[in-house]
Parts: sequence; structure tokens; C-alpha cells
Amino acid sequence: MRKRLFMAIFSKISMIIIPLCLMAGCKKEPVDPGIEGMWRLERFVTKSDGVVHNECQRIFYSIQLQLVVLAEKNCTHGYGIYIGAFCYGEKHKTVMMKDFKTRKSSGDDGELVEVEKLNPYGINSSETVFQVVKKGGKQLVLDSEYATLYFSRF
Repeated sequence: MRKRLFMAIFSKISMIIIPLCLMAGCKKEPVDPGIEGMWRLERFVTKSDGVVHNECQRIFYSIQLQLVVLAEKNCTHGYGIYIGAFCYGEKHKTVMMKDFKTRKSSGDDGELVEVEKLNPYGINSSETVFQVVKKGGKQLVLDSEYATLYFSRF
């Protein structure tokens, strides 16, 4: 009788504890902590003319898992906030940003952004592949055919 009671209690406790332990282990880890996070765009240099663009010191990139958010914060330029797809290349030596849409509330408006609106962020194409020049610590440097982007961790 005691054995049955013990088994019944043990099984009920197990049914509660095991799912809790499993749920605690399900947090979303960064794919590459050296790249993912909050970054401030310090400047970007366009390849065609060598011009350094640092007009707005309040442009931020937020990279997490397979999503990138571009935003101008507390500035008067009115560049907008955009959400795009973020993909890693082989061994994380390249990354791709694409399919940008205007941020609306907690999602997007469903329409692709005109490429010209991405220019202040150092992007001139709807699909841009970057070479990862430097990552980790407090700096990130990404290089595309259009420009080299220099970031500091936020």
C-alpha cells in the first residue's frame, strides 16, 4: 500500500518537475554572439568615392537570430525603422541582410522598402552580402560591394 502511494505521488511530482526543467532549457541562444546584439553605426565608407558617412550618430542595428532591425533613434533625419532577414554564410565569414520592410507596431507593414531609404544605413541593395572583417568585443566591421560599415557595441 505504501509503495503504491509513493509511486502515485512520485509520478505526479515527476509530471510537474520534468516539463519545468525542459522549459527552463529552451531559451534562445545567439547563433554568433560576436555578431548578434545591439550595434551603433559609427560610420560607413562608400567604395565608389571613399566618402565617410557619419551624418547621424544615432543609427542602430539590432541583430538577433534571423532578424535585423535598422533604426534611427532620437534624431531629426526621419530615416525610419526597418526590419529585415539576417542570414549567416559558411562559418559566419559572411552575413546577408535582405527583404527589408517598414516597422509597424510590433511587426512590419508587409511591403518591401525602397532601396533608397536604406542608403543612410550603409545599404544600397534589397539583398546585401557582407564580409565579416572584424567581430566580437566592442567592434564589428562589415564589408559589402557598396560600403564598409563600422559599428560599436551598444
